[in-house]
Amino acid sequence: MNDVSLAIARNMFHLQIHEADGQRFEDLFSKIMGYKNRDFQPVKPYGNIGDRKNDGWIQSENTYFQVYAPSNIEKSINDAVNKLEADLNGLLKQWDELCPVKNFYFVLNDKYKGAPPQLQQKMLYLKSKFGLEKASVLVAKDLEYDLFDLRNDMILSVVGHLPHVSNEEYMFVSGFTCFITAWIDFEKVGRKKLQQLATNSRSMGGKFLIRELHTLGFISTNNASFLVQMADKRNRLVHGDTLEIPKKSDIDDLVAITEHL
Repeated sequence: MNDVSLAIARNMFHLQIHEADGQRFEDLFSKIMGYKNRDFQPVKPYGNIGDRKNDGWIQSENTYFQVYAPSNIEKSINDAVNKLEADLNGLLKQWDELCPVKNFYFVLNDKYKGAPPQLQQKMLYLKSKFGLEKASVLVAKDLEYDLFDLRNDMILSVVGHLPHVSNEEYMFVSGFTCFITAWIDFEKVGRKKLQQLATNSRSMGGKFLIRELHTLGFISTNNASFLVQMADKRNRLVHGDTLEIPKKSDIDDLVAITEHL
C-alpha cells in the first residue's frame, strides 16, 4: 500500500474501533489475533456455561485474553476494574489446573482515549498477587500496531476494500471520517445517557436526541444550538449535498461536549 492507501486504511480502522462495542469489538480483536498468531484460539460462550472467563487463548504460550468494550469507558471505570479482577479470578478457577495461567491480557476498547490509571494499577496488583509472568491492559492503539504489522491482504480483510483516491480526495475522506466518528460517539453516549434514565425507550438520534438532552439539562442552550448546526452539516455531508467538512475546532468542541456527558 502507498502512503495514501495506508492512511485511509488507518482511518477506516479507527472508525471500526469507535463503532465496535461488546461482541463486535471482541470479533474484531479475535480476527486480528488470529492473523497475528496462528495458535490463537477464540473462545465463544456456549449455553449456560458461558466462556469460563476466557475470550481467547494461546495454549502453547499459557496466554489468556479477556475482552471488554463498554460504550463509554470514562463512565465505566469502576465496572472495568471490578470486571478485571472478577475475570482473572474466574479464569484461574476454571483454567489454571488444565493449562497454568502465566500471561494475562485485559483487552479494552478505550477508543483511543487511554486506559484509566485505576485499571493499570489493578493489573499491576493482580500480576504480583498471582505471580504472573506477563499481565497488562491492551488498548486500541495496540490492536492498530498489531494489524498494520500484518500483510496487506490481512489488513484489507479487516478494514475492507480501499477506494482509489487522490491526495485531495484523501484529505476530504480524512476530515469526513474524523467528523463522523465524533458524531457517532456523541449519539451513542447521548442515547446511553437517556436510557439510564429510562426517559424514552425509543432509540433517538440527531435533533431529537439533542432536544431531549437539552430539555433534561444535560447540555446548555449554546451547546444545543451548536449541535443542531453540526447535525445539519452531518446530514448534508452523508446525503451528498455538500463537501464542506466542519472546522477542526468545531470537531474538537463536539468531542468535548461528548466527554462532558
